[in-house]
Amino acid sequence: MHKYTLLALFSAFSAPLAAHPAGDASIFVYDDARAGVRTQSGAKALPEMTGQFKGPGSSFMALLSETGERRTTLNVLAQNTAEANAGADVGDTANLKDGANPRKWGASWGASLGYRHVSLDFNIGFPGGAPDVLSELEYDAEMTELRVNGDWRAANGLTVTGEAAYAYGFSGDVRDSDYAFDGRQGEFSRSNARTHGSTSRRLAFGAGWRVPLPNNRIGVTPLAGYTYQDQDWRSRHGRQTVSEPGLVGGINVPPVGWRLSGLDSHYKPRWHGPWLGVQLDANLARQFDLRFGLKHQWSRYYAEGEWNLREDLRKTSFKHHGDSRGWQTEIGALWRFLPNNAIAFTLDWGKQRLTNGSDRKFFTDGTTTKIRLNEVNAESWAASLGYRMDF
Repeated sequence: MHKYTLLALFSAFSAPLAAHPAGDASIFVYDDARAGVRTQSGAKALPEMTGQFKGPGSSFMALLSETGERRTTLNVLAQNTAEANAGADVGDTANLKDGANPRKWGASWGASLGYRHVSLDFNIGFPGGAPDVLSELEYDAEMTELRVNGDWRAANGLTVTGEAAYAYGFSGDVRDSDYAFDGRQGEFSRSNARTHGSTSRRLAFGAGWRVPLPNNRIGVTPLAGYTYQDQDWRSRHGRQTVSEPGLVGGINVPPVGWRLSGLDSHYKPRWHGPWLGVQLDANLARQFDLRFGLKHQWSRYYAEGEWNLREDLRKTSFKHHGDSRGWQTEIGALWRFLPNNAIAFTLDWGKQRLTNGSDRKFFTDGTTTKIRLNEVNAESWAASLGYRMDF
């Protein structure tokens, strides 16, 4: 009988009461709407709090508070009610115990500045001879790169990533060679120029599913995505360095040392296509993470060239088309110097290769010619240092 009396008294006073666990102690809260008073206590009831409760139930509330147990009846009831109202999973009770809402997602963004070395070469010719490599250009540039990236992660492992980068060339060279015979023999013309002012842009995004290993400190994320990249190679301040007009009679070749006054040619390649990859992340210490990623890419290649000193060619002097394949690898380290704030260091390296494309030239008289684009090889590597914020 005494047990039923206590339960009835508890029900009468349970409406204005809520229990919120804090650390290892139960916290009882009573709100007096009329007085605007909010009273809390820890393991033991304070005199001020028990004074707020009028009626026979006050001694019962003090008794519950004095037990000092985390799993009191009121605590359990309040926690179950909170879980029901919030729709929380059983696994989220630890978060509720600490007075925090369970996180269903996480995100981060970062910005970095670094050095990138970029190279590209292409050659055109006639398969089987006449000659097989008629003309070849090799570009090289040192660039300063600004990169911005971010990712979003759901609690179930779903991951979405994105990255944008822009690089500006402050130094570099280009070599333009023409051959009279097969196997790059009989070089009758060569010019060298500078590539400073060249630019590179990249935009990539992807999605995947992180699979944690048993200790949850290491995760593997298969990813798939799409990448767009373009470059603008500039050739300026050129000079003629090889001149053998006798190898090809009737072709006007500038003499060695001739300054190519007014040279401002452009070659503008771009790649776009899907990729598949995998990322491995490891939390080696509380403040230190490592990341390794590998991607395989399939791209459609398109390029436009402008040879501004060729009076016989139109402004868009030629176009290249073809399909390329390549890969990219990345290694990163992260040091958290403050909660949700980190310094990131990244190294990456990648290659793209095209074979059996097409080169189409456009002349001022309206005619066009088509020749084989034998190959295009593009390569770059970079090192960057940046900042990352988690939220």
